[in-house]
Amino acid sequence: MLEFTFKSLLKLVVHFLFIAIIGIIGGLVERTEFELFIGLYALLFVIYYSVNRRSLDYREILIVGILARVILLFFLPELSNDFYRFIWDGELLVQGINPYDFKPNELISYGQFLSKDYYLTLYHGMGELSQANYSCYPILNQFIFGLSALFSDNIIVNVVVMKIFVLAADLGTFWVGVKILNLLEIPVSKIGWYFLNPLIILEFTGNLHFEGVMIFFIMLFVYYILKHNWILSGVFLGFAIQIKLIPFMFIPFVYKQLKWKNSIGFTAVTLLVVLLLSQLLLNQGNLHHFVESLKLYFAQFQFNASLFNWINSLYSQKIGWDTTSIVGPIFGKIALLCIILLVLIRSYKKPNDIFIGLTFALSIYYIFATTVHPWYLSLILVFSIFTKYKFGILWTFFAPFSYLAYADPNFTENKILNSLLYVILFSFIAYELVKFWRKSSVGFQLKDFFQV
Repeated sequence: MLEFTFKSLLKLVVHFLFIAIIGIIGGLVERTEFELFIGLYALLFVIYYSVNRRSLDYREILIVGILARVILLFFLPELSNDFYRFIWDGELLVQGINPYDFKPNELISYGQFLSKDYYLTLYHGMGELSQANYSCYPILNQFIFGLSALFSDNIIVNVVVMKIFVLAADLGTFWVGVKILNLLEIPVSKIGWYFLNPLIILEFTGNLHFEGVMIFFIMLFVYYILKHNWILSGVFLGFAIQIKLIPFMFIPFVYKQLKWKNSIGFTAVTLLVVLLLSQLLLNQGNLHHFVESLKLYFAQFQFNASLFNWINSLYSQKIGWDTTSIVGPIFGKIALLCIILLVLIRSYKKPNDIFIGLTFALSIYYIFATTVHPWYLSLILVFSIFTKYKFGILWTFFAPFSYLAYADPNFTENKILNSLLYVILFSFIAYELVKFWRKSSVGFQLKDFFQV
């Protein structure tokens, strides 16, 4: 009895410490305090890894995960200023202005925007890059922004409303994730690798990134594929695309699980949902504004890249000027080709094959990407919990080291640290590939991975 009591007390202390550190990082640590941030994050990760190794009860995972998110609700995001643009776009919708029609710096000179400190705070908070460009956030995102702006002209209230959407979506992901784990006969405790992941908690509920909402819809998309309901699956994938565009690449990965007629129907439903939702705000007059912002992302932005960073640095030194606008699109085409090959060389007929395919498709995409913000890795993490691969967990530990750039007044990345972490990550990915391709480890050979 004493041993049981001591273990229970120790468990409560560990959970309390985990939640408390989440609160400290989310509410007290400035983004320029990198050493303090990364030290606390590393401690969080040690706790996270330790408790998940012990296979917690899924109800315990749910309670701790909810408390860790709730403690972040009333703090403004510290590691990202994107929320200012979210609220700005939402306010435009509330006023009947299409957020795709104007850049913020085209509107700020009008009296209604200059006359209120609220709008000026939003404008200056979003930063020069966002001020000078059209909105790049898809339709469902925009309506969430609009709902948050509808309640109040108070930034904290707006942020709390958006955070509630994100938290609710994470709860939905937990629920659907448990259903999928049961369906695949995988221990439901594996949901803890996602729901208690420090990066997920801090970047979604903490820093207000809507990948959490997208992941909820993607989990529903996969669940209904596994249940052979291609209509609902297509609907939810369409919703996911209208939060973030990257799920477009998932469409061909389900074709080998569906009959060809169902594949056509699934694709048609997905595209129909995307097009119908797009009609609500996008039109011939502003579509090129949206596309222009997307092109800017691929041609000019660069942050926390791996292969791109190495090749672009060498090429830029040789040429004498930054070649991002050349190397970025080329790498995008290479990534697309690799993903197409990945679709073609695997059968994807077994229930969990789709998770393996999507894990590696996203990994390829981000290995060649010009920009890899930490929260982008959430998709790789959530897919990997349905597989034997653990490199997604390691990647979520390494990703926040990129925030070292915030400690520099010129926002300069530490290329040496960046390269070192990617070398370790790629080595671990190679190790897992070799490990799981051996018959003695997992029961299938290399030829099985390339089964057509």
